[in-house]
Amino acid sequence: MARFKNVFIALGIIAVLFAMGFRVEHPHSGFKTAVGSASSSIVLVKKSSLYAVGDKVVAASASADLSPVLGQVSQVNGTKYSVGNGVFLESVEGTKIDGKMVVVLPFFGYIFGALGL
Repeated sequence: MARFKNVFIALGIIAVLFAMGFRVEHPHSGFKTAVGSASSSIVLVKKSSLYAVGDKVVAASASADLSPVLGQVSQVNGTKYSVGNGVFLESVEGTKIDGKMVVVLPFFGYIFGALGL
């Protein structure tokens, strides 16, 4: 019975975080870190209505092969954001930003990639 209790507690915590706007994203491109590329990681993001210069975000790219991309906001112009991904700068609508990066979990992206997510 204790096993089921732990599972229910974990599911409850996940449900609360989901209700608070937290999501898990698997970027296909973007910044590289000391532990590897963005595609080899998963990112915990928090949805927001506004983003500021310097925020690291996961956003939809115009290129389907690169999307979603992990990048940094370099300029804000109304509802459009200039997001740099380490290679180029792309203009993205605020509605196409999945959220602001909270934490990166390296190497879990390989599992997501193998599952096709």
